[in-house]
Amino acid sequence: MATSITNVRVFDGAALVNASAVRIDGPAVVAIGDPSVVRPEDEIIDGQQGTLLPGLIDAHVHLLPGASVQALSFGVTTMLDMFSKPDLLAAERAESHPQPIAGVYTSSIGATAPGGHPSMMYAPFPTIREPSDAERFVQDRLNEGARYLKIFYEGGQSIEWAMPSLTVTCVRALVESAHKAGMLVVAHAQRSVDAVEVAEAGVDVLAHAPLDPMNAKQIDTLANRGVAVISTLSIADGFPVAGGQMPLLEDPRIAERLGDRWSATIRSQGDRWVPPGMPSFLDAYSNIRQLHRAGVPILAGTDAPNPGTTHGASIHRELWHLTQAGLTPVQALRAATSATAKVFGLDDLGHVRPGSTADLVLIQGKPDIAIDSSTAIERVWRAGRHVDIERYVGSQSEEAGLNFLAAQTARVIASVTAKLSHVQKEDS
Repeated sequence: MATSITNVRVFDGAALVNASAVRIDGPAVVAIGDPSVVRPEDEIIDGQQGTLLPGLIDAHVHLLPGASVQALSFGVTTMLDMFSKPDLLAAERAESHPQPIAGVYTSSIGATAPGGHPSMMYAPFPTIREPSDAERFVQDRLNEGARYLKIFYEGGQSIEWAMPSLTVTCVRALVESAHKAGMLVVAHAQRSVDAVEVAEAGVDVLAHAPLDPMNAKQIDTLANRGVAVISTLSIADGFPVAGGQMPLLEDPRIAERLGDRWSATIRSQGDRWVPPGMPSFLDAYSNIRQLHRAGVPILAGTDAPNPGTTHGASIHRELWHLTQAGLTPVQALRAATSATAKVFGLDDLGHVRPGSTADLVLIQGKPDIAIDSSTAIERVWRAGRHVDIERYVGSQSEEAGLNFLAAQTARVIASVTAKLSHVQKEDS
């Protein structure tokens, strides 16, 4: 049976449009307009003057078991995974789940030097030693179902401490091989100088806004190279605000939908050890503001499940962060819908228009005016199917995700402890 959603404001992925009804049939939107698009046989949903959006797209995540279920609880219908191993990817595919889950596109395993980031979290995995390794590495990722290639470049220095990194020559070889295979290249580069180097090497997307101040020349280089930037400002949510509260839990609508166990996990992450000399996230805000003004496409991504973030919920914090960085609510919504779809070639996503996939979110509010209202989620549809947005909390998916995260956290803590011990011995 077709469904018509009536009495709504419609944000089509670019702007609020002159329409009050959307009709979906099967997995697609078939009509948008006034009540005349409704057919007598349709199931009719009264939107009660809420806002209908395209399903939100998180342009930077790393999977946990059940992440594709949790994401839908918050209206994220598509996630772009930026490093996961093939066994976890297989478990998060739609065919493994009888009910709707968020769509997942992936880089599979990212390209890094032996011992380079993110070895602490994911080792062992294949790495790149020299440029001649590039072609085989890219082909192996294609065989694993990768849609784009992720590379890690630190210029030999991460934010925390020196670690092995790809050379620029290796980056160029990977870019050449990936482009030859029809893949975009997404680069992890946290410092401005590294971001410029990978842009000049031909990468298409930066996985993060640089964390140190960018100068005008660097901004111009990224703009002239046509590089898009995934914001990941939600990394700042890994640190408590005044009063000790974790930022993600400040919105009661988010906290309630997260449930007790995830809320407790987020709170506990506020007490973790952090490396000395962490950068100011105000620099990342400034960089996003300047890049946006220069015409660089800004894409909304959260880097979940970094500390203080979760799949789905954190995209709403990312929207808020983007407005704090200078984007309007409409521009922030574009960053989480049509802008990401355009850059990654997801032509049927990120829009509400005839022929687009019926990934839809009904909000009881006006997020195009007040971005905070994006969390007032009433209904979600994934490929035309209505989603039970309450089914994640207390489920086996939640249990599996939390257990996986706990094990990964323990692995990172052990690696950091060993690294610190080694550094201290060298200093002494």
